[in-house]
Order: sequence, then C-alpha cells, then structure tokens
Amino acid sequence: MTNNGQTGGRTQKDGVNPGGRPMGSKNLKTMLRDIMLQEYVVMEDGRKKRRTLLDITLLNLRKAALDDARPRAMKKFGQILERYRPGIINEGSGVLLAPAEMTPEEWMADQIEKNKTRKPPPGAFDDDEDWKNR
Repeated sequence: MTNNGQTGGRTQKDGVNPGGRPMGSKNLKTMLRDIMLQEYVVMEDGRKKRRTLLDITLLNLRKAALDDARPRAMKKFGQILERYRPGIINEGSGVLLAPAEMTPEEWMADQIEKNKTRKPPPGAFDDDEDWKNR
C-alpha cells in the first residue's frame, strides 16, 4: 500500500505537507499580535497621537475601571496588572478601592486581619531589617 510520499505524519522531503496548515499562514496568536500592534491616530487633549490598538484598549479599560467605577472592568484591569506586574511608577502614590457594601473603616479592619497571616512576596522586604526580625 502506498502512502503518497508521506512518512508517518512527517512532511515529504520537498517540504509539502498536504494535510497541514499552508506555508506562510499565521496562527491565531500571531494574527492577534499583528492586529493589536497596528497603529491608529487618535485625538488626546486636542492633539493627534499615534497609538497601537493595544494601547487604546488598555487605556479604555483603565478609564472604565477608574473613572466609571465599573466592577467588571475593575476586575479585568486588576487581573492584567496582577499577571504582567508593571514596574512601580510612583511609590509615593496609590489608590484604595473599597467595596460599596463596606465602609472604608470596615474594609481596612478586614484587610489588617487578613494581612496578619499573609506572607510578603519574595524579595519585597530584602532590605528591611525590621521585617526580617519579626
């Protein structure tokens, strides 16, 4: 029985793979990267700026999370920040978001209680002698 030049799932010697993806075609990850890195001209503060679709998407998500206080946007933006952990931009500033069902004082008391049993992330207090002596 002949196998038409195929050898057990491998391509023929000339590189033809009749059952596979066509040469030069892109997988989904590559296509998505190409789309998200396309640049567009947008108006910001009355000026034209070039932004990638990725920039625009993340800025809109941030606006929905922070300015519009939409819970699903807050959750998604938090997940992105957690996963990709951008460097600290300004250590002297921060934002505290508390659930609407609790007063800020109740939320703070709850977090203090939870933090008693939490361990810091690796390297967070490497230069802090007080933490090491606890």
